[in-house]
Amino acid sequence: MSSHKNNITGLFTQADQFSRRGQRKKAIKVYREIIAVPGLRKKDALALELAHWGLAELLILDRNTVEAEKHLLIAIELNPLEANYYHQLGSLYSYMDRFEDAMVQLKKSLDIRPAHPQTMHLLGWTVFMSGDQKAGRQILEEASVLDECDTSIFNDLAVCLVEMRLYDEALKHLDRALELDPKNQLLQSYRQMVMDKKTSL
Repeated sequence: MSSHKNNITGLFTQADQFSRRGQRKKAIKVYREIIAVPGLRKKDALALELAHWGLAELLILDRNTVEAEKHLLIAIELNPLEANYYHQLGSLYSYMDRFEDAMVQLKKSLDIRPAHPQTMHLLGWTVFMSGDQKAGRQILEEASVLDECDTSIFNDLAVCLVEMRLYDEALKHLDRALELDPKNQLLQSYRQMVMDKKTSL
């Protein structure tokens, strides 16, 4: 058993090293090797779970959404109480414009890990993008209260408010984001664009 453990640990170390060097294809290959170890589910279910999760993360970076979904679903099956897996699956579905599916997964994540700012942020954005602007805005505002230092929440909230033509509100959130990150040129240029929209009314 110890030699099995050492072998699996070595493979995880290898995958991690490849990932850190940006050698995704090699890291993916190693994770596939781990998953292919015979009887791993019985011998070391945690290792199998982590291999599926690690593989899914790399496949998402490779934009291989179909296979990434498959491995995240297996990770969830192996550990249905890990909130992060549902968050990642929700994020993946949102990226794929599968907003209804995304909302289901993000709500499951929040059931396990309530009031998690990043999950609330993503849920608010997804709800907004699905067409329910009022509810999406409300959830994003809740997320901004939960984490008052996350510029991305304020930025996305501003984007939503611009879409709703609420320019003064949008500028208020952009100003807050710029307080936190004053040298952010993207925020500065977006704020200028909102100012231009407002003055052209």
